[in-house]
Amino acid sequence: MKRMALRTVLPAFLAIALFVGVVFLYLLPSLDRVVMDQKRLMIRELTESAWNILARCEAEERSGAMTRVQAQQAAVAQVRSLHYGAQGKDYFWIIDSHPRMVVHPYRPDLEGRDLTYFEDPQGKRLFVEMVRVVERQGAGYVRYMWQWKDDSDRIVPKLSYVKEFEPWGWIIGTGVYTLDVDAEMAAMKGRLQGASLVILVLVSALLAFLLRTSFQSEKGRLLAAAALRHSEEKYRSLVESAGEAIFMDMAGEGLYANASLLHLLGYSREEFEGQDVADIVRATDEEMAAGRRHWEALADGSGPPVRYEAEMVGKEGRVLRVMLTLSRIVVQERVGFMAVAARLSRPREIDAATATCLEDLEAAGRRTRDLAALMMNHGAEAGRVVGMLSVSADQVVNRALELMMAELGPAPCPFDFMLMGSMGRGEVTLMADQDHAIIYANPSESQLEEVQAYFLELGKRLADLLDKIGYPLCAGGIMASNPACCQSLAGWRRTFDGWINTLDPDALLQAKIFFDFRGLLGTAGLVSALNKHLLSAVRAQPRFLPMLAHSILHYEPPLNTFGAFVLEENSEGRRTLDIKGVQAQVTDLVRLRALQLGVSEVNTRSRLKRLVAIGHLRSASAEQLLESFESLLSLRLQHQVRRRNSRLPVDNNLDPEELTPAQRDELKQAFQAIKAQQAALKLEFGGPS
Repeated sequence: MKRMALRTVLPAFLAIALFVGVVFLYLLPSLDRVVMDQKRLMIRELTESAWNILARCEAEERSGAMTRVQAQQAAVAQVRSLHYGAQGKDYFWIIDSHPRMVVHPYRPDLEGRDLTYFEDPQGKRLFVEMVRVVERQGAGYVRYMWQWKDDSDRIVPKLSYVKEFEPWGWIIGTGVYTLDVDAEMAAMKGRLQGASLVILVLVSALLAFLLRTSFQSEKGRLLAAAALRHSEEKYRSLVESAGEAIFMDMAGEGLYANASLLHLLGYSREEFEGQDVADIVRATDEEMAAGRRHWEALADGSGPPVRYEAEMVGKEGRVLRVMLTLSRIVVQERVGFMAVAARLSRPREIDAATATCLEDLEAAGRRTRDLAALMMNHGAEAGRVVGMLSVSADQVVNRALELMMAELGPAPCPFDFMLMGSMGRGEVTLMADQDHAIIYANPSESQLEEVQAYFLELGKRLADLLDKIGYPLCAGGIMASNPACCQSLAGWRRTFDGWINTLDPDALLQAKIFFDFRGLLGTAGLVSALNKHLLSAVRAQPRFLPMLAHSILHYEPPLNTFGAFVLEENSEGRRTLDIKGVQAQVTDLVRLRALQLGVSEVNTRSRLKRLVAIGHLRSASAEQLLESFESLLSLRLQHQVRRRNSRLPVDNNLDPEELTPAQRDELKQAFQAIKAQQAALKLEFGGPS
């Protein structure tokens, strides 16, 4: 009992002390740095967006559409009108490398003046310092004293970010007032201190109650433990003396295996005891369904032992096919199981490209998902695993298409099968549903009904087959079995034009799904022709991209002002966040830029590389977006693998408490990077209505 008191009371007080130390000695002091880092990131991204205005005007000059004077006047007019912040009083300015003031919304008296000897109240030649910063590194931060927004009588400290626009020898910048930042941090600290004190009082009261309850229950537990150990030792002796390969678990306290099973799988006893059932036993959906039906009867003691085929994973990933016989055991009213494993012959290896039936395709897909989970468990890069899953999905769909066409006969005209969404981008995870369509060459009027009937039947059979082998039907009906997703080239052109020109919310949703498409077969140049038409139609409708940008800005990453995750209760009663929805924000941002610049690539990584190559995105901004995308992809795939290993339905509902502290920090950094990109997007296109 004394040891129990030490084990219980001491950790409780240590936990309270740790909480106090973390909040008051670490969290609160570090809040200043976190908030200031966010402000520095914000003004950098805002300046980058304003810099893009100069780049677009200069591009008009290079194309001959404007003279340099006209282009510079247009740029000055746009920058002068740019305002942001709570009252719309934050602004941008431009100087040249002399330095002279080109434009300043609140100090028109300085425009055109030589600023070489202009000093702030502390004697700092701030504009000369800005020129030095961009000469050394192209862009950077400068601290100085300046008037507060439009109030020339109030001089306060300011931090600005400036960036060189080399073609015209200009320097553009914006900044934040450190007094505003200090006031914001003081308010946040006050709220955090109050909340922390309330939590501390509640936790202390709860710990006192738990300690009292623990002492009362400890006596009863000690009395039951001796009888339980005696009973368990009898079971272990029986298991160890058996010649068959046997393992057992009692009330989830850990696996125990006899010498025969340890030899079969290649584990030492210590290594095996650290395993989980989901790590060493795998079964197909059909096999698991059979096991579940028997287990329901077995659980209440009325059913016979369960017997079904499965795969057991030995040391270093070696897979053995076994026949499992699962029995229910009860020791001192505690329910567990005992399993006998008999090895079967090695199954035939299945490859999607050579599959001849539904069962072969299902087996090929399952093996790929098993391998993906195994790779993630051993620390593989998520990008490589997703690439493997995407290639496998292509192979499965292609072979399924061949099998269905063998049943239906040859196609009546040239066509291509379009993959969309995550399959289209080549970003398939362990939870990928169907998003696909058919495009065919324009038939004559007399052939239209026959051609449409053939491809709709092909789409229906293919969708049903993919559903049976592990790719669920699309809840939104975006499948080739839907007449709206099975059209001629001319029909698809009319559909895309309708979405782009109607500018309603449904059209924007379609744009997010349908505009990530690629041809699986690569025949007849149909998909290439449709992609060219899409990019041309977007250029011809200038209102479409701002509307698409506004739809992206309606969603904010689930992170509140204090840097805490914003969670929602899902259908299982778990408090989680939608990791897929957050990752989609990066995909949406990159897709918008690709449509804006006429980039035809579909994969997110490929789009970013192309945007950097044509000079629209800085390599640093692209790397930040790519790091955020890959971090979210890795955390999403790790979550799906954990669910799969635990025999739970795979989903995208991530509980941050399942993550390590480093992973939670990584997730927050990705959210903050998305918020910074959204701020730049809002500056360029305006906020959502």
